[in-house]
Amino acid sequence: MKEFAIYTGLRAALFAACFAVLWFALNNWLTAFPLLLLALIVSSILSIFVLRAARDRLAGKIEQRAEKMSRRIEQARSAEDDD
Repeated sequence: MKEFAIYTGLRAALFAACFAVLWFALNNWLTAFPLLLLALIVSSILSIFVLRAARDRLAGKIEQRAEKMSRRIEQARSAEDDD
């Protein structure tokens, strides 16, 4: 869960930074809603490159948990078959 919280926090911070930059750069031309959408698009694209390491750590942790759950299910299934 720690990796999920870190990755989510980094995504939120990246979105906030993109919104702040766009707000100061384009505030005279766009209203708040288009700025939010543009910041969402820009931060999503940037996160692919900027947050790769954090995303890989999160994916690794999820994979470990899935393997652990699969082993437990298989152990329970084989124990049930033995009975």
